[in-house]
This record gives sequence, structure tokens and C-alpha cells, in this order.
Amino acid sequence: MGAMKLYELVNFYHIGTELTCAEAMFMACNEYYHLNLSEETRKMFSVMGIGMQTEQSCCGAFTVAVGIIGLMTAKEGQTDVSNMEGYQMIAELTEFMLGFYGTLHCVELQRLEIMGYENPCHAIVEALAQKLEELLAGRRIFRPVNGGQLGC
Repeated sequence: MGAMKLYELVNFYHIGTELTCAEAMFMACNEYYHLNLSEETRKMFSVMGIGMQTEQSCCGAFTVAVGIIGLMTAKEGQTDVSNMEGYQMIAELTEFMLGFYGTLHCVELQRLEIMGYENPCHAIVEALAQKLEELLAGRRIFRPVNGGQLGC
């Protein structure tokens, strides 16, 4: 299979599967960026889908994207306060979501009607993955070793 973009890998894990938006984002980022995150880490992110499993909270895919930004920008021994690069990227991702969709709230996002998509979450997760890849590539933090090839 040829090189895939992060959003294509997210779609692979999300559309037509039983994975939540958060799980799909985690699986795609873990594979695309060769993070080699453990099964325990996957479990930690697994309850973030469907608005923290309640639909009453923040979008799970967004939450995982924020976690990936933290993972990729925090330096060893650095505290939150020192990670200005991560904060800037999260601010940009938040502005993108609010500007494009008007909310980060899961239940409100699920109610959107997005032309060309039966499920608005598919469009939202895809757009989030595109923006995350753009943010990380622009900072030259990580690039996929294999060009994003699917490792099936």
C-alpha cells in the first residue's frame, strides 16, 4: 500500500469500524508517527471517545490530539508551564475547531450536518487529523519514518 496521510489512516481506523473517534485518532497517530505507545496507553485513551463516554464532554478525537501534542512537544523533566510550543499548537487546534465547527462539545458536534458525510464525526475526525499533521509538520517535530504506510 502506498504512503498514507494521517487523516487517511484515521479514516481507516474509524470509518466502518467499531472504534470510537478517540481510539481511531490514537491508533492512527501511534502508527503514523511510530510512537510505539503501549497497550496500557491505548487503554488510557480508549475511554475518551464519545465525549468521555458521556457525549457531555469534549470531543474524544480532539482530546487525544491534545495528548499527542503534549507527547511530542514536552521535553524530559519539563513542566507544563515550560511547554509554550505545545500550548501554542493546542491554541491553534482549538481555534481551528471553534472556527470551523463552533464547538468542542461532543453532543453538539454529533448533531452537525456535514455534506458528503453520513456521520459528522467522520468529517470532524478527518479534519482534526489533517490539522494535527499540519501543526506537527510545521514545527518539524516528527515525520513518519515510512511515509505513513499502513503496517497491516
